[in-house]
Amino acid sequence: MRAGIIIIIFTLCLISGQVLCFKVIGCSGGSVMFKCMYKSDEQHNSTPLNQREFYDQLKGKYFCRNRDRDCKPVISTETQRRWVYNERFALYDDENSRFFTVFIRNLNREDAGKYICGNNQKWSHDVELEVNNNSSSCGTSVIRSAYIGQTITFSCEYEHGFKTHTKVLYRVNGDPVLVLNSSQSSQSSEEKFILSDSQKDHFTVTIRDISAAERGVYLCGVERDGADKPPSEKITHITFIKEIELKVLRQITSVQVEAYISKSVFIKCKFPEEFKENKKFIQKDSSKEISVDEQNQWIPHGKVHMFDDTSAGVLKVFISDLTAADEATYRCGMNTADDHLFMKIRLKINQGDNFRESSESVAVIGESVKLSCNSPEKQQLIKHICKENKKKICQSISSSEKQRFEFSDSTAGVYTASISNVSPRDAGVYWCGAETRHEHLTSVSLTNKHQLTLTMPPVIGREGDSVEIKCPYKEKLTEETCLHSGKLHTVIHEASVGGSASISCKHIRKQTQKLFCRGDQPSICFRDRVRVSSNDRINGRFSLTEETSAGVFTVKISDLREEDSGKYWCAEESSGSFIFTEVQLHLTREMISDTKRETSQETEKPEITSSGTETVQETEKPGEIQQLFFSSC
Repeated sequence: MRAGIIIIIFTLCLISGQVLCFKVIGCSGGSVMFKCMYKSDEQHNSTPLNQREFYDQLKGKYFCRNRDRDCKPVISTETQRRWVYNERFALYDDENSRFFTVFIRNLNREDAGKYICGNNQKWSHDVELEVNNNSSSCGTSVIRSAYIGQTITFSCEYEHGFKTHTKVLYRVNGDPVLVLNSSQSSQSSEEKFILSDSQKDHFTVTIRDISAAERGVYLCGVERDGADKPPSEKITHITFIKEIELKVLRQITSVQVEAYISKSVFIKCKFPEEFKENKKFIQKDSSKEISVDEQNQWIPHGKVHMFDDTSAGVLKVFISDLTAADEATYRCGMNTADDHLFMKIRLKINQGDNFRESSESVAVIGESVKLSCNSPEKQQLIKHICKENKKKICQSISSSEKQRFEFSDSTAGVYTASISNVSPRDAGVYWCGAETRHEHLTSVSLTNKHQLTLTMPPVIGREGDSVEIKCPYKEKLTEETCLHSGKLHTVIHEASVGGSASISCKHIRKQTQKLFCRGDQPSICFRDRVRVSSNDRINGRFSLTEETSAGVFTVKISDLREEDSGKYWCAEESSGSFIFTEVQLHLTREMISDTKRETSQETEKPEITSSGTETVQETEKPGEIQQLFFSSC
């Protein structure tokens, strides 16, 4: 029975020398295109040829899958000279030809099997579709991007057995699928599309002087004519081996930006209002595009940080720690439905040897501070200052704070940035530099780094009065308070000229810098008149020792002189905040008493003892101890 069936099928395929059934070969992931030929007049014996051909051409053409003798159309048409699509299937019928064309895209293994092509009246052909899955060079798909005016070349690899076959390039771009060229065509180097076959394992496609019209999907393929096949398979069809999606990018503007080695550059790309929500990207030279996958937040990519600000339609790009290798052509772009819009940025990296690496400045809260900045002399640029955030990205000063920042010129290539009414939130790292503005792009080349630390102003009070000291603290400490108040007191110490005195100072915090200084004001004292400190424990007649476990440091003054009389301060410092305790030292030429008068003192009061023949008298007057807390909490 099985042999009889085979004979019947073979006989049907050879009736009147006509090909009534044929095989089409494709590969998984690829595409195929083949022709379904009309039957000749010899097979339509009742109507004259011209009338029958006209009749056939008016009838609907179809392509269906033959399963269990139930052929349900995959695609059909009554339309002439226009492609009809149904998902991955397409059909094109032309009354001027004796065939209609079937195109199947993105083949998979389930597509293999029996099909029928024909018209709705008298004739049809059996089609066997074979889908191979063992070719590494077939079924590939790539995306290529090019810019208007650019020439692009890509290769299409094929198996060794196809080296003598005709190679083709088709374009899929709506209506219809067109043949652009083949490897057997005579070609000129001036043509838009050029095919060149290595006759080994690949052929190349070159598209010259690309315009927006060239965007779309292209298919590389090889023709199969069935010359080496049995009669039932002798029909020409095309196996498409590679799919290339060509994106054509449109350039909005082209700008050169100059920056400096070891510094940073900040770039803002402004896109048209209607594209604010579109996905953005950055690209260096011809490398892969770096997409900004999340919006309205900084996205790191190595030393490049990107921020897609959808409210303003701006892509911000910050590149830090610049080197000579960063000099390149960058594209700041965005995706649209049809293509890309981009801005071309030619980044030039200069040495900047005359720019200082970094500097440190100390500012008193409530006062002003000046920062010195370099600016390229050859250009009239806009002065700029920004502040680093926690991610080391330098961000512009907010509009509400800008009124406290002013610029003034000093000498050629140098300007001053002033910050008035300094507050605790101003502490941090600042960069100043030069800003350049264009219609769609703003760039800032940063030149100078400043580390700004803050200190509290001195608190002044009169004996017997009360003082209130407010300590600012960070916003996250909303449940804490830093308000201290108390009476001002003085302890007066007397010692004899020629003797020595030891002053013990209690300290509140651990791991702080201790110092002992002289002066009427704490601010003057610790700036200009430090006698000894934790870093410099011996200074002439002054020496400092620490008893960490007891929370005490002791200052010894030897060989006391009359000019040593005056106001001193025990101080401790940590992260720019200070705690001061006042000490009054009076010297006389006569011994006041033989023993030290015992007095009850608070733990933070200094203690003074004497050695040799001289003694120290301590007297306490109510309302006269003074301890100042200067802290930024």
